[in-house]
Amino acid sequence: MTGHIPGTTVLRGAQSADSTRPGTNHVALRAVNERLVLSLIRTHGSLSKAQLAELSGLAAQTASVISRSLIDAGLLLAGSPVRGKVGQPYVPLSLNPTGASFLGVHVDAREIRTAHVNFVGEVISETSAPAERLDLDHLVKHVHARASRIREECDPDQRARFQAIGISLASGILSGDRSSAAWNEIEQALQKLGSTLDLPVTVSSDALAACSAELIYGLGPTVPDFLYVFLDDAVGGGLVQDRRIRFSRGDAGPNLGKLLVPSGKARPTPLRNLAIGDDGTANAIGLLAEGIAYAIANCAALMPCQTVIVDGPLPAHKLRLVMAKLRSAIAQLDGPDAAHIAAREGSMARKSIAMGAACLPLLDRYYPDDQFSHAAGG
Repeated sequence: MTGHIPGTTVLRGAQSADSTRPGTNHVALRAVNERLVLSLIRTHGSLSKAQLAELSGLAAQTASVISRSLIDAGLLLAGSPVRGKVGQPYVPLSLNPTGASFLGVHVDAREIRTAHVNFVGEVISETSAPAERLDLDHLVKHVHARASRIREECDPDQRARFQAIGISLASGILSGDRSSAAWNEIEQALQKLGSTLDLPVTVSSDALAACSAELIYGLGPTVPDFLYVFLDDAVGGGLVQDRRIRFSRGDAGPNLGKLLVPSGKARPTPLRNLAIGDDGTANAIGLLAEGIAYAIANCAALMPCQTVIVDGPLPAHKLRLVMAKLRSAIAQLDGPDAAHIAAREGSMARKSIAMGAACLPLLDRYYPDDQFSHAAGG
């Protein structure tokens, strides 16, 4: 099947895996191309080998070899041949749901929620436990028990495909200290747990985890550039450019919540302090919406920003009120570009919040490094 696919952009793969140039690292190049092929199929649903070659910029033979290796590895499924109007039949390739699985863990002041998620984002199983007397030792024991239980419930093939753990932490959880030192202590303890389980562990803020899920399963495939706003016990988020997350995985690094905005008082306050939590009063929602609009104006002054995605585990009616107030506040911004800024409700609040955490190792393992990259540091 040939011909350009409407609405798509050609992404260039690495040098062909069968390159004979001296010094070429064939294994590394092949891994880059495998990530690219998997991300394209995830975005489009299913593609033929010819379409993969067109969209990736790889040679037809290289795309075919890479596809076959991914089928053999159990990550792709080859469908039944499809006959078009002209030419030879083509075989659509799609992701294998059972090709890999990940454990996502979300921790906030109320609960520890886990989700065992397969390769296409389907939740296999979920758990929820109250976060009473939560400390780091308690969290480590909880995650260890949950991962061990998943392994016990899997058959040998599924157990081998259970690949990693992603953990997202609400702002200030486990320690009221938002410093990089406190974050590093938490991260080191959780990565030590990963060594015990022989499973890689990725740790991030809840905002970055939710944004990762939005990139993979939500609006990300069609909206490569946006400002992401996450609303929970604090306000977090930041810029996403060319599908690259530009804000920090921890509280200490760059984050939208650090921007100073009007607070209805004499002095401005960090945007994260305007989180409404259980406060659903019109005044609280109005201050939050105005604060977000003010942050949008500051971001738009530095770089193009035409789409704002707002999400979080707020009750649906409360999120709708925030969105209505925010759109009104954006319309009142000074500047010629305000009329072109669209505020959109994210798609992940309707799904398991732990699913976002499960996306963290998925991005690390199966997406091109130059297409999706999380900001480093605390």
